[in-house]
Amino acid sequence: MNAMELSIAKRFLLLAQHPEKGRMLISGIHLQFGLAGALLLQMSMEDKLTIKDELLYIKKGAQFHDLKLREVAELIQSSRKPRKMKYWVHKIGHKASRWRYFYYDQMAQERLIKVEKKRFLGFIPYTQTYLLNSQLRNKMIQELKSEIFRKKDIVPENMSVLGLVEACKMHNVLSQEKSQLRTLRKDLKQLVKESPISVNVDATITQVQAAIITTIVASTVATNAAASAG
Repeated sequence: MNAMELSIAKRFLLLAQHPEKGRMLISGIHLQFGLAGALLLQMSMEDKLTIKDELLYIKKGAQFHDLKLREVAELIQSSRKPRKMKYWVHKIGHKASRWRYFYYDQMAQERLIKVEKKRFLGFIPYTQTYLLNSQLRNKMIQELKSEIFRKKDIVPENMSVLGLVEACKMHNVLSQEKSQLRTLRKDLKQLVKESPISVNVDATITQVQAAIITTIVASTVATNAAASAG
């Protein structure tokens, strides 16, 4: 198996997985909106999603083999009225916090990760995931870094993943070397800004970024308010 055979959602989750410990490298907020973005980006890559006057539509006759993509399509199609990308990133993001376990199970079957179901204090269930295929993850990271440094003719699927790396601030996944990391951050930001990617991809990445910032700010305000009240 190579990285290009994986869906954008699985590539995103594989990058977010800690290479040694049973946890993710990014927060739950980044994870849920990043996964929402990955699902919408997958639909765009498959040419089954379109944006007209900033409103999202599923293309007529579009068929989805992936169960979660099908659920996203049904959500969009059953809406009372067409809505903007911002609305759908938030809506899907709140569902994606649970949907990721669907992909964890698939990735476990593909021997990409190991999933362990545990209970805290004997009764609070939680899940830990461990990387099994470090070779594939390392190869994917090298390919993405090469794409950034090359700066042109980037495969659309890779551009989508790089957009999620930028939106979710996952630069540390690509490199731990300070000097290289500084260059990667700068180049990737410029690449996402200037790359001739589709309107769909650009809109998705922008709204994933906005949803993360909005949610973090709202959470911080709520926490500070609760602390002040106490």
